Amino acid sequence: MNPVIDLLTRYSDQVLVGIVGGFVGAVLTTVFRYIHGWFQAGRYRDADFHITATYYVPLELEPGISGQMDPAQLEGKTHVQKIIWLGQEVTLDEFISNTYILREIKSAMNDTKNAGLLLGLLAERAERPLLKKILGYHSAIPANDIVRAYKDYAGVDAAGLVNGIAPPTHEHYSNSPHRRVLRAMFIADRQLNEGLPPKDKIVFPQESQAHRYETLNTLIEDYRKNSERYDRCRAYF
Repeated sequence: MNPVIDLLTRYSDQVLVGIVGGFVGAVLTTVFRYIHGWFQAGRYRDADFHITATYYVPLELEPGISGQMDPAQLEGKTHVQKIIWLGQEVTLDEFISNTYILREIKSAMNDTKNAGLLLGLLAERAERPLLKKILGYHSAIPANDIVRAYKDYAGVDAAGLVNGIAPPTHEHYSNSPHRRVLRAMFIADRQLNEGLPPKDKIVFPQESQAHRYETLNTLIEDYRKNSERYDRCRAYF
């Protein structure tokens, strides 16, 4: 059924207009596209790309959190998890126009579990241009208040740039519905050096995002074991 809807949506403007005429065909085309969008949203089928950063702010610097959480939830907590997108999300096939590389990436995404690190799952001729594309996309990160707040947390060099790694990942934890998103998971040098606060001391405003902690921890531990593996993932903005 779903492939039929996909096919009808792709050619509905031609097929339906040819069968029933202009106005009615246009109405039916709109209906088919709406149904198609509904199916796509429910299946999380379309893959997207964005750069994300996750950090843990001391609770005393986030006084507003106490008004949003039950006092029992805050007992003994020291930090709150914050997740931001560093720039605009784009469709994966817009981000990667090469058909071969796109196919390799989607295949690797299907193979990932849990933290979903894609390094090593791609053929060299696909991984190399993907990493170059990710690093280049960092130049499009805006200099807005959210990014400046993150830089204040992460620390910057003499040129005002925050440095770190941005490995490609596709988080895919069991029983945790995620859209098909390829993320450049930016991790600042400060986090690589200091590590993360204990998980039981962290407030997660959205429990569905608590898996992000495991993802970061996995990547940081792997980086410490073999930092050379991430040399081509070094990024700054």
